[in-house]
Amino acid sequence: MQKPAQRALPEEQETIVKRLPRELLYLCAILLMLVALVAGYSLWMMSHSANAANKGLHILDRSEWQGEPPSGKYPHLQLPVSNVIIHHTATEGCDREDVCIYRMQIIQTFHMKSLGWPDIGYNFLVGGDGQIYVGRGWHIQGQHVKGYGAISISIAFIGTFVNMEPPSCQVEAARRLMEEGVRLHKLHPDYHIYAHRQVSPTESPGQKLFEMMQHWPRYTPDITSLRRLSNDTLKFVTRPYWLAQPPSHSLEPLRPPVRTVRFETTNIPACTTQAECTFRVRMLQTLHMEASGYKDINFNFVVAGDGNIYVGRGWDHSCQSFSSEGSLSNNLIIGFVGHSPSNKKLALELLQQGIKLGHISQDYTLIDPESDSDSEKS
Repeated sequence: MQKPAQRALPEEQETIVKRLPRELLYLCAILLMLVALVAGYSLWMMSHSANAANKGLHILDRSEWQGEPPSGKYPHLQLPVSNVIIHHTATEGCDREDVCIYRMQIIQTFHMKSLGWPDIGYNFLVGGDGQIYVGRGWHIQGQHVKGYGAISISIAFIGTFVNMEPPSCQVEAARRLMEEGVRLHKLHPDYHIYAHRQVSPTESPGQKLFEMMQHWPRYTPDITSLRRLSNDTLKFVTRPYWLAQPPSHSLEPLRPPVRTVRFETTNIPACTTQAECTFRVRMLQTLHMEASGYKDINFNFVVAGDGNIYVGRGWDHSCQSFSSEGSLSNNLIIGFVGHSPSNKKLALELLQQGIKLGHISQDYTLIDPESDSDSEKS
């Protein structure tokens, strides 16, 4: 059977059919170019945004300062962190990268070899060259202050800043690092800044740097909330830590459970840091022993403005009478350095702990000269 002959297309239709594949190719090429342009623009915007955020911030990682690998494992931080603790390294400073690298290596060696830590203790260090040196970084708990590594990021200024301020580039680098921490969601947007001396009996971060810190927007003088985060509501500073003198004579025992608690003011200037409060408590002991003739500091405990409780005669020994009231063998005396509601709150928490431990009777009488009445039942 013979196939029917194909009908010839008109000349105009034949031209359109030939032109269609070429136009489709052009259209696909244009679409591909548009997709490439959009992708390139997006990548450029991301890069530009990151560069803008990091402008002026230079961070050297561990490999760049030739840090030793950790000798062991340690816990991770729960991010974002809400607290930053500022230190100084109490070493010589540095204003060049090669010198700062040398300081980093010395500090790491001291922490690992002398202190027995698995790594350098700080999360970050800031050099006098205006650069950031990564210690344990954003994700690993530091070992800078006992009890606070799990709830804070530590930033140490390389150098000693007791009598001199750090250079402006060093302070600015620390500020930019904290901004970067917020941008990367490592620091909470409402983070707080504390000085090392607020949570430990130390000079760190040095008096001059500490004075500068008090003008920083996020510096926080009240450490009560930080104590609670560390599950360390009551922080005791024992006698060796405030450098107490030994009693001049043997002390009489306290007879538990105590039935009378006395709050007494010390009439000495208030304090806000542990270093300052340590000095105040030592001054109290000297005053009591040398001027008043007591055998020891004449308080069982002293509550200070840094949020710490300083152990005087403690739970075991009674205080001497301030006047002719007779024996105080069944009295617990708590002194206050400075006046604040938070101090009274800490003292009341101390009394609750004393009840739980059996040192204080549940129906004790509280004598507080500053209260409306001379005595009140608990």
